[in-house]
Amino acid sequence: MTSLFNEQETIAIRRSEPIRNARQEAQVATLDLSGTEKLIEQLAIYDNPLLNAGSGLLALLVSLPRQGSPLDIDGFRQQLLDGIADFKRHGLFLDYHPSVIEKSCFVLCAAFDETILYTSWGEKSRWENHSLLSKVFNQRDGGEVFFSLLDQARRQPAKLVDFLELQYVLIMLGFLGKYRHAERQKINELKSELYTIIRYYREESALQVPKTPELPEVQKPWCFLSSTKLLLITLSVLLGAYFFSEYWYQNRSEATLLAFSSLKMDGFGHATQNQDLVYVSTDEDLGLVSTAKEQVPQPETTVSPTAGWEILLAGFAERADGERLAKDLRAAGYSVTLNDVDGGTELIVPDQADMTKAKLLKNELNVRFGLNASVRRNRQQ
Repeated sequence: MTSLFNEQETIAIRRSEPIRNARQEAQVATLDLSGTEKLIEQLAIYDNPLLNAGSGLLALLVSLPRQGSPLDIDGFRQQLLDGIADFKRHGLFLDYHPSVIEKSCFVLCAAFDETILYTSWGEKSRWENHSLLSKVFNQRDGGEVFFSLLDQARRQPAKLVDFLELQYVLIMLGFLGKYRHAERQKINELKSELYTIIRYYREESALQVPKTPELPEVQKPWCFLSSTKLLLITLSVLLGAYFFSEYWYQNRSEATLLAFSSLKMDGFGHATQNQDLVYVSTDEDLGLVSTAKEQVPQPETTVSPTAGWEILLAGFAERADGERLAKDLRAAGYSVTLNDVDGGTELIVPDQADMTKAKLLKNELNVRFGLNASVRRNRQQ
């Protein structure tokens, strides 16, 4: 069986290499991140070196109440112990007495223990049996010692203002200690006193006040006129139209009256009773003039310029009607007379020497009394 594989030499066949593209891939710019760990460690967020050194622990402390139960409680506890050890190791390089770093580690452990103990998963895991204080300092009364250290630091605030500020931050994040079951007024007074002390030794923040950007002017959108404005505009238009029509009527009516007054109304009478126009026919209209008389040439008569005129106011079938109107006209100061004619009675204003004045008087009577008077020659001459 083995001779089958030894008769010929074994030939090594390699896979052919793929043809490379003619164009080279663009070089991707790489960012050198070497040394960033040191930059993060040296990052100074606060003016307080203790807060800068413990910023990672403080961030974790803030998020604990919102986190669920860790999958590995022992691993999580060891992570916190490593964080406390890193804080202690970093604090040895700061310009503090070693006792200040030791006390800072103590208050941080006390804050973590209290926060975890009052979570649902901390109570179930029996955290108090393996707390950070018991592991690092072999103590369990962190709530009492925390405020004892606070009282000691308050006696020399000029030297321990950074430590006081660390404790103030922990209290503001929810640490209560021995004041958890006491009246909150005491812890509030303590917060106010600590803030006053820290504010006395801290200068104003160097943060720049943000400038409000220049916002573009927003134009109001165009909208229809309100109902009130529309009503006012409509009333203004109506009033303007009314006054314009009145002005136009006054100017046009005067011209119309003058045009009507120029019409000759001889032979027409006006009856006030029936409000009818009465035409008084002449002999010529009735054909009573003889033919022979028509053929006789009449001598031309010249009318003197001083011939009289009279104003025919109206004609009445009954004389009593004319007397009533004559009475009203005389009461108004006009001189009128009644003349009996064939078929009725005429009411006239006699003896008008000037025709122009007679026309003006006629127009006045027409307007005042609603008549349809006319000017004619005086028939009594």
